Amino acid sequence: MDLLIAWLLLASINITATVSPGPAFIMAVKNSLTYGRRAGVFTAIGLALGVGVHAAFVLVGAAYILMQSAFIFNLLKYLGAAYLIFIGIKALRAKKTEKSVIDANTQPQQYKEITSLNAVKMGLLTNLLSPKALVFFTAVYTQFIGIDTPVFMLVLYGLTSICIEMGWFSTLSCILTHKRVKDTFNNFAHWVERLCGGLLVALGVRLALSKGLGSS
Repeated sequence: MDLLIAWLLLASINITATVSPGPAFIMAVKNSLTYGRRAGVFTAIGLALGVGVHAAFVLVGAAYILMQSAFIFNLLKYLGAAYLIFIGIKALRAKKTEKSVIDANTQPQQYKEITSLNAVKMGLLTNLLSPKALVFFTAVYTQFIGIDTPVFMLVLYGLTSICIEMGWFSTLSCILTHKRVKDTFNNFAHWVERLCGGLLVALGVRLALSKGLGSS
């Protein structure tokens, strides 16, 4: 696979998965609306650090498995494609969340206090301790690693995931701290999730049916 196309596909999958509501999304929203914009940005830093740990672990591990057994690696690759399709279908079935539930859990009357370090820790632990995050990155990265994949591409893949995580949740924090946007977002969250689900299904099928995805 052409290196640029591989990178663009990986970035697309990361973006659709990152913007789709999940544990990291909930933590970012909660901290932004509870503690304010600064806490939301530092939470995003923590989330990105958690992604970095998973990325390094999976990329090094996947590269090692590829060198030891092509069969096991390809098995992981196809299981990964199936997982992407599965979570995409699940997201397509997302239903609208009652506004009263969102307000009761994420919309306090005024911002509370939290240190920047604690916000980073909350973000870091959210992603670091999430088994779904480890499974997801294993599913994604095994689609793009081949025996000839250069080291700089492995590093680029990892940095791409980190930057997307940091960029999205920092931006989200800035947006959600504006009251008008915060109130409007609650009405469209389920449609965003469904859109992301459709994209994940399409990308999963694309990866599963394409030849040579295991090579650079």
